Amino acid sequence: DYKIAQSFWDSAKHMISVTERHPFLVSMVDGTLHVDNFQYYVIQDALYLKDFAECLRMLSRNVTEESPEDAKRLMEFAIGAEEAELSLHNSFFKEWQISDAAEGAKPMPNTLLYTSN
Repeated sequence: DYKIAQSFWDSAKHMISVTERHPFLVSMVDGTLHVDNFQYYVIQDALYLKDFAECLRMLSRNVTEESPEDAKRLMEFAIGAEEAELSLHNSFFKEWQISDAAEGAKPMPNTLLYTSN
């Protein structure tokens, strides 16, 4: 329903505005972001996607008996997250020579906040 979706956008308006002015995003858009910062971001994003896919997989296994349809959708989302992570490796990681830096990388606290419980 349009009205419900619009109410969500309206309630998030301030947060969206703050996010759009974040120095990291502004510098990424205007081309002034340092390569090291971009590499760090992409590595952490890949680690997040890997953990997020595993979380979706766990959820899928937990609801299989109660809701096979939901389990199937969750597994599809997990596969999508893995494909996004693989896409990062095949594009940004190669183009920006990130593969070596990503080897053995550990999720930082902000990354862990998204996937730990």
